[in-house]
Amino acid sequence: MTIEELSPQDLLSALATYLEKEISGATPIGAVLKFEYPEGGCLVIDGTESGNRISQNNEDADCVVSLPLATHAEMLRFELDQTSAFREGRMRIQGNIAVALKLGPLISHAFRFPGEEA
Repeated sequence: MTIEELSPQDLLSALATYLEKEISGATPIGAVLKFEYPEGGCLVIDGTESGNRISQNNEDADCVVSLPLATHAEMLRFELDQTSAFREGRMRIQGNIAVALKLGPLISHAFRFPGEEA
């Protein structure tokens, strides 16, 4: 399966599942980080308690990252780094940027599209 074959909602669900597996058991980020997508929807990482909770509930956050779903997938596949995405205008950050920077070290495996072999 490729990104072109996924609906925005399917890609959002796949990203949520991936992040849940990658960071739910990691050291909490100590804040709330929200990813907002122009296609609709959001992903929220709440790391204010004992773990990192992933949800699709739109809630207030310490840092909000706005970017297209495809750009987020590229970043989580290690095909695009956050500095390039920001410089190219593909990503905007509001609030405490240090919160967004805490996520990178917690990601150890590249995101794969549903059905894609590792």
